[in-house]
Amino acid sequence: MRKKLIWFSGLGGAFITLLAVVLRSIGIYPPVPYLTYPGVYLMQAFVDRMLGWIPWGLGDNLISETIVFFALNVAGYAAFIFLILRIFFPHRSDESPSLTGGK
Repeated sequence: MRKKLIWFSGLGGAFITLLAVVLRSIGIYPPVPYLTYPGVYLMQAFVDRMLGWIPWGLGDNLISETIVFFALNVAGYAAFIFLILRIFFPHRSDESPSLTGGK
């Protein structure tokens, strides 16, 4: 069940990111900032500075920043979708997990 939720989350994140790209390319701009918020937040928070540490300037060009931005946007939405799906499709096990790690 967990693998299925991870796949749905990843595909959902990719769909939302591609939806933002398509809407922007056809000229519909108002929803685009909301659809790209996780990528923008994660880039500004810490990833943009980490890209500057990559040697030979490989992390400091438009192509690598765009690829990392889209990956972060997909990952941000995938994490959010996964948490929402875990609420509606909880793990149905017969026994509760142990608190100490042992049985």
